[in-house]
Amino acid sequence: MLAADQVFVLAHWITDRDLPRRFDVPFLVARMPQGQAPVADEAEQFEPVWVRPADALARHKAAQFFMIFPTIRTLERLEQFASVEAVLAACAGEQPLWTSCPRAGLVQGAEARFMEHEMQYGELALVCPDGQLLHHLDWNTDQPVPLLKNLVRLTAPNPGVMTGPGTNSYVVGDPDTGYLVIDPGPDEPEHQQRLWRATNGDIRMIVCTHSHLDHSPGARPLQALCRARPPILGLPSAPTARPASAFTPDQALADGQVLTLSGNGSTHSLQVIHTPGHAANHLCLVLLEDSLLFSGDHILNGSTTVVDPPDGDMTAYLDSLDRLSAACDAHAIEFILPAHGHVLGWAKQAIHKLKAHRLQREARIVAAMRERPAGTLEDWVELAYADVPPRMWPVAKRSLLAHVQRIEALQLAG
Repeated sequence: MLAADQVFVLAHWITDRDLPRRFDVPFLVARMPQGQAPVADEAEQFEPVWVRPADALARHKAAQFFMIFPTIRTLERLEQFASVEAVLAACAGEQPLWTSCPRAGLVQGAEARFMEHEMQYGELALVCPDGQLLHHLDWNTDQPVPLLKNLVRLTAPNPGVMTGPGTNSYVVGDPDTGYLVIDPGPDEPEHQQRLWRATNGDIRMIVCTHSHLDHSPGARPLQALCRARPPILGLPSAPTARPASAFTPDQALADGQVLTLSGNGSTHSLQVIHTPGHAANHLCLVLLEDSLLFSGDHILNGSTTVVDPPDGDMTAYLDSLDRLSAACDAHAIEFILPAHGHVLGWAKQAIHKLKAHRLQREARIVAAMRERPAGTLEDWVELAYADVPPRMWPVAKRSLLAHVQRIEALQLAG
């Protein structure tokens, strides 16, 4: 008789939306009794073998062990547990450890599938909500990428450690309303030409989320291409900004201000949210009709942004995350469009996870400061950022300093 009280739900899988035959399946986990040998039914199971998850994945990667997508992703999760006891303890609740309905996109022309926690999932959910296998996920700088009928993305050709695949410029609007460009990027003539061509030159406004070199220098050259000379909007750089990040818009935006494109019965409204932290003059925008958040560098996909004093401030950064979380509630926002990386889904959860990560890092910094009370940033970074490659420590020290200033101001280290 099955010992049902010792069988747990590991995962809940729903077949990808684009497949013609779909299933809704619980994956169960239990401890195998001592002395038992697995026997395959030779219909859905064959060639049973005991193998550790990591070994199975390694053999699959070497083309020695065929596995289907759900098995691969399940073993990738299981290999993070040190023992059977750890797996069973994690599954002891009534709910599965995870529920997944993967989404499919195209990578280098080939079909690829992604789960909810992976960076590409949110973009596929936005662009192909019904699971159509249509969207190309490769980064390219030559062509605009349609995201919605009134929204395209062009990525500048400035990939790097700090910029990821490059700076995303977003174009909002349609032929009836004209267009608004968010973050025209670095001073890269070909990129500005592509933005001009994507709008047929009908740009009504240019908005810079902040004044850093990969976001705002393209504004003046793009403006010069347009016959109507659209205004450059944003917040002027603060006195704390580095000289290279000096920026003066044609018009300063106010917190809560709404920018509107309209024509022939169509309207696109963008509400400004002042979000200091990454930079003192940083702002985000909410596309109200479509419930989308343009996050600039405040929220990225695939990495955490640098908070670099004196223009960067960690307490302001965390407070701004709270403001963005409240905006998600107020406007039913599900998707975040960052200045670097693919579209993020589960917007409020992404913000909550990002804030939790920052506070966890802060706790590690507090512990490092207590362990080495007379230490320097160099002493603390190797303790607090031990999980980060040492080559990234010079960058990490900028955010470390921001955390230290906050810790000292709030007397968190005791």
